[in-house]
Amino acid sequence: MAASGISYPIRTPAWTLTYAGSSQVANDIAPILIDLSYTDKTEKSAEEFEVTLADREKRWQGPWFPDRGDTITATIGYRGERMLRCGTFQVDEVELKGPPDQVHIKAIATGITPDIRTARTMGYEPGVEGGRLTLLDVAGNVARRHNLTLVGAPEPIDVSFDRLTQHKETDLQFLQRLAVEHNYTFSIKGNELIFFSRTTLESQPPVLALSRHDCISFQFKIVTNLIFATGNATYQVADTKTLSTATVDSPTPTPTKDVSRTINRAMSDQHAQLKANAALHETNKEQMTGTIETIGNVALLSGNSIMVGGFGKFSGQYYIDQARHRLDRSRGYTTEVSFRNLPALTPTF
Repeated sequence: MAASGISYPIRTPAWTLTYAGSSQVANDIAPILIDLSYTDKTEKSAEEFEVTLADREKRWQGPWFPDRGDTITATIGYRGERMLRCGTFQVDEVELKGPPDQVHIKAIATGITPDIRTARTMGYEPGVEGGRLTLLDVAGNVARRHNLTLVGAPEPIDVSFDRLTQHKETDLQFLQRLAVEHNYTFSIKGNELIFFSRTTLESQPPVLALSRHDCISFQFKIVTNLIFATGNATYQVADTKTLSTATVDSPTPTPTKDVSRTINRAMSDQHAQLKANAALHETNKEQMTGTIETIGNVALLSGNSIMVGGFGKFSGQYYIDQARHRLDRSRGYTTEVSFRNLPALTPTF
């Protein structure tokens, strides 16, 4: 049979790296690079960059040994195509192993400064007499304290407060607590503080469709334990000192009829309803999860949604919690994503 004559371009993995302000180091380490990876996360933890180098001449154990606070800036992708800007990272760990001698360097996002990990006690109030304080106001206050830019969007139920208190918590702990209680996602990416409504993020259209044929490997899991059909939040009404309960239902059928019950501080039924919805979301969001490894793709980032097909009951739309982009000397450029179901994908078995 005659060949069709159609040819396809060969995609060549590519990377750039600037170490301690010098881009020349990329040329120096290219021959000894074993692998490098960038891990992009939606919540809680800082983004990470890791690189493993052969160190036969023992330079990285001697004159090239990283100084505390050295920074790494990197991009990953394919030659001649749009590259993924990984950001700037600060050296956090240096590990030597062998034989043969290899040096592994792990770095975290430079936005995670020591000061943001310092416990503090303080109150947050409206800036104008008689005004109201929103969650984005508080996040913006913390962002300015650390010279970060706030990127945020309010929940559809956008409550406000007379005052919020941070008590013996680091800024990371404080914002993470507010995020979980009110159905937000919180992370720091580079010089940006992300404080975004989960509802807003999860309603975005998928950026990519992956089929079984696109996968190097895959894993899916469904659980039914601790999955709730309804969430109740009980709170004390300020004016009458009586107890009231706000109730929210799962947006789709659940495998059980169980009820999640929480006791909250809330200013109104609307506020309690938001907290009940956040608690229900937090418990139910792990009921269907998975990981897929595929050839490297710069569109696969945390906070994006993807469509997955060819897996029967596991097919559907998922939300990416974490993406790891890796360049390996033997395997080339690959991306592994960890994801969870969106409400519309709730299993009904």
